[in-house]
Amino acid sequence: MGKIGEASTSQSLSKSFTIPNKLHRQAHYARVKSAVESAKRKARFQRKKDEDRNPALREERLKKNIPATLERKRVWDERVDGGIPNRIEKPLVEGEEEASKRRKTQADDEEEDEEAKLLAAHEKAQAEKAEEQETMALFPTLETPAGISTPKILITTSRNCHIHEPAEQLTHLFPNSTYIPRGREHKFSIKEISAFASNPTTTTPSGNPREPYTHLMVVNEDRKIVNALTIVVLPAGPTFHFSLTNYVPPKRISGHGKPTDHVPELILNNFLTPLGKLTSSLFQSMFPRQPEIRGRQVVTLHNQRDYIFFRRHRYVFRERRETEKPVGYGLEDGGKDGGNGSKGDESIPIRVGLQELGPQFTLKLRRVERGIKEGVEWEWKGEMEKDRKRFQL
Repeated sequence: MGKIGEASTSQSLSKSFTIPNKLHRQAHYARVKSAVESAKRKARFQRKKDEDRNPALREERLKKNIPATLERKRVWDERVDGGIPNRIEKPLVEGEEEASKRRKTQADDEEEDEEAKLLAAHEKAQAEKAEEQETMALFPTLETPAGISTPKILITTSRNCHIHEPAEQLTHLFPNSTYIPRGREHKFSIKEISAFASNPTTTTPSGNPREPYTHLMVVNEDRKIVNALTIVVLPAGPTFHFSLTNYVPPKRISGHGKPTDHVPELILNNFLTPLGKLTSSLFQSMFPRQPEIRGRQVVTLHNQRDYIFFRRHRYVFRERRETEKPVGYGLEDGGKDGGNGSKGDESIPIRVGLQELGPQFTLKLRRVERGIKEGVEWEWKGEMEKDRKRFQL
């Protein structure tokens, strides 16, 4: 076999399809690909040298080079029928038109006048009020409990359930919760359990009046694996059905800590639509309004692309180590690690340490019912994910 000759790097990759000999075709493709990668590398190093001499080039490039993520391309739902069509179209205060024109002309100024600030605050309040009215227009029969300072939760399992440890761990996660197994001999339905739990006339075995429960949580399992949660707001609904995946018990988390009985703080992230705010208000009603800061425990529910990630941590304030970067390093827009290369504030010697307590799991809302197992208001369907840029929560 003869020696394969060198080909010019200027030849395009399309010529690889016209070379009949397989070995020559492979060699030509490798040479062209290596030349293209070499040219890219040379241009990358040259760009780095130019940006080091002139930092303005880097800032200009990063402003244009914005990643096209699904969150940036998000398509929002249309306005709800019955909601407020335009939040600031109607006059809210006197002189609104003049103030809006003045804001447009002074958009580049460093400070706004007092009237514009008051108007912006008023518009923000009107927007929040409009979102509440839109939520009620979308779900007219759903009312989340208001004014519940100390919720009381009854946790049980599905019929013929074989798992009890995950349900018992939920009693440590939700304050003022009680776990009652639902064995083979107990054939009560969810409606019957809800009626018993919300009845204020029932008494304890000692004869004392029992405080009614505010929520009912049913843990479902499939093949001895937790796969769903059903949460009922007592006494008359609504009912939320969640699928549960990626359940990790605390003992399987590396370096996990032991939780205390303190009421945790609650963090709800990225619940933006009326349905999302309805879901966040459900979890908000399941925790007491006044957390116990002394316990330094925090429960986080982070919604991302309609998946709710559930985590629990304990935090502690400590001194900054010498090997750690200062506060604010790389947090400004447009640079390395999401920032512009800022060195941060070295005058702040305090850091926050986190220790995960567990458990971990992921929830996805599947169905919302008007009452207790009746009247479906919203239900997830497979075609909802055809447009990946549209989210429900």
